[in-house]
Amino acid sequence: MKISHQSLWPLLFLSPLVIADPFEDAELDLSALMEMDVQVTSAMKRAQSAFDTASSIYVLSKEQINRSGANSVPEALKMVPGLIVRQLDNNQWAISSRGVASRFSSKLLVMVDGQSLYTPKFAAVYWETLNVPLYDIERIEVIRGQGGLLWGTNANNGVINIITKNSIDTRGAYANATTGNQINIDANARYGGDLSNKGSYRIYGHVKDANESKKGISLTPSDTAKQHSLGLRADFTPSDEWSALIQGDVTHSNLGQNYRGVIDETNRNVSFSGDLSRTDSRVMARLENRISPDANQMLQVSWLKQSGNQTYIKENFESIDIDYQMNFLYDSLQLDWGLNYRYNKISFEESVFLDSNKDLDNLQQYGGLIQAQYNVIPNYLDLVVGTRLDHNDLTGWENQPSARVIYKPQERHLIWGAISRSVRTPTLIEFNDDYKVNGTVVEEALGGSTGIKAIDEYAIATYLNGNDKVESENYVSYELGYRFEGNNTSLDLSAFHTDADNIAAIRFNTDPNQFLPAIRSFQLGQFEQAAFALTQTRVDLDIVSQGETTTNGFDIVATWQPLNNLSTELGYSYTKIDYDLPEGATPTIGFDSTNRQVFGKVNYTLFNKHNIFATLRVENSDAYNTDRYTTMDITWNYQINQIWSTALSGKNLFAGSHIEYNNTRETYTLPNYIDECITFSIKASF
Repeated sequence: MKISHQSLWPLLFLSPLVIADPFEDAELDLSALMEMDVQVTSAMKRAQSAFDTASSIYVLSKEQINRSGANSVPEALKMVPGLIVRQLDNNQWAISSRGVASRFSSKLLVMVDGQSLYTPKFAAVYWETLNVPLYDIERIEVIRGQGGLLWGTNANNGVINIITKNSIDTRGAYANATTGNQINIDANARYGGDLSNKGSYRIYGHVKDANESKKGISLTPSDTAKQHSLGLRADFTPSDEWSALIQGDVTHSNLGQNYRGVIDETNRNVSFSGDLSRTDSRVMARLENRISPDANQMLQVSWLKQSGNQTYIKENFESIDIDYQMNFLYDSLQLDWGLNYRYNKISFEESVFLDSNKDLDNLQQYGGLIQAQYNVIPNYLDLVVGTRLDHNDLTGWENQPSARVIYKPQERHLIWGAISRSVRTPTLIEFNDDYKVNGTVVEEALGGSTGIKAIDEYAIATYLNGNDKVESENYVSYELGYRFEGNNTSLDLSAFHTDADNIAAIRFNTDPNQFLPAIRSFQLGQFEQAAFALTQTRVDLDIVSQGETTTNGFDIVATWQPLNNLSTELGYSYTKIDYDLPEGATPTIGFDSTNRQVFGKVNYTLFNKHNIFATLRVENSDAYNTDRYTTMDITWNYQINQIWSTALSGKNLFAGSHIEYNNTRETYTLPNYIDECITFSIKASF
């Protein structure tokens, strides 16, 4: 039941400008926020109602993104219930789903319009250099759970697909500028128009200059940011049967950061500051053809190049993806099949931290998928089965089957279940590289004291070694979900259980007898010989595929729209990860941990002129070596007239200066304290 509008009159005093004239703006249509029949493409690789999707999917709409005051994609993702989004400093982020997040999180596939940003070296996304204009995002589709059948390896814990607007919807000019206590300027401009009567285009640019954090853990923060980018998109519709798009983007970033690493003869991790200079370029072309009223085909070709120059790491990565897909409908059967090919070229030749043994500088992947959805009982029961076969140069062929069932016992009620297998192929660091990590003290290596302090406290050169015996991690997930949609309420509940084996772990692989010459020399008083003998020793930590994990959890999201101009959202997520490792092995990034999140969102519009958008998150996890924290992001939006609008945002409120990520198992990362941030934005659209 909706609350009377009069009962909320006191809230009008929140804004002194509430008496301003009303205006019409389609983007401020609140009903869109409660619309459950959103069409999504990531879950089935074809357009389908989000409500009818047999997976735990959340759609972040363009209205929410525009009203939130977010200035980057990671900031926008903080609005997704159940998604782990932790800020390391003013540049870096750790994002994941149903697992432990790290700066170099694997198992989470991130795409822009279906173009993968996956890098085989780290299996990670450099969130700090990803620039997608937020005002041109149509929606962000987030799948919590497996997406291996449709999207291939590295989609074990989730898929994030950023869908940008068709350029026909962005004709005209747009500009915005943001400033604040941590941002000097973040400015965007875009212009779009028609291409004859067969298409449309837009071009856009971005400039950012941001300050460093206030407080670091062990070093003075240096996480400043200077970034500029330029991009374009053109869409063509020459006929009712054919359509095409081409888009490209180049972003150059100069970021200051604090690091940790072994850079001298002490063999110990040293904290230092350095710069990251990086240029990311993307081009994607897509051709779509309606073969008949019941059949479609699509060909997409994309190119990605990333050149990064960090302190002690120089990276050149390039990939080419070719994807073909066909969908057709025959009576009660809907069939989807496709083929894919990827070529990766990787170079880290001038990197001090990484030593590549096998000189692998290119990788190829290819394969195909087939998926069938059969309407067993019309309007009641659907069965979806399929599999993907992929070949990669590291582990050969991989099979990722899946079976899903959709049951609608009553109108507006849906129950779904899924059993699926996915794999994560080893990264090149796990397969090909040696990485020098914090030195191992002799006393720890021997498991006891020699009685000679100079020996006991010496840090032996220590290497984390990848090897070609590492296997793909295997994940088998069981998921169950329930969805309800009422007139002004909705409920989305999903629970999961995932068993995984061949999980990457670390095993000690060092012969203690190598220390005997040093010990004998010290006992004989031959100190120079003893010191030299120690410098000839090393500790090897091998990456092995010997771990097993069990992950259990659930997500629940409820929405309520008591008024046409007021919508609310409340969510709770729980994830528990248990490791099972053989004796002598330790986990890599994650460990036994429990993650809990309480989530709330309010969206309130006054006379279509003023809007207040607030997101509250309570994060409680023992996976990041941090305290529980509660943050609120709140934005007041004011539409001045048809052209101009403005916004005032407060971010990370109520948490004070806090640490969101302090997982010391991630060797290279050195976070800073996260502080409250105030921003002011002005926008023009004409």
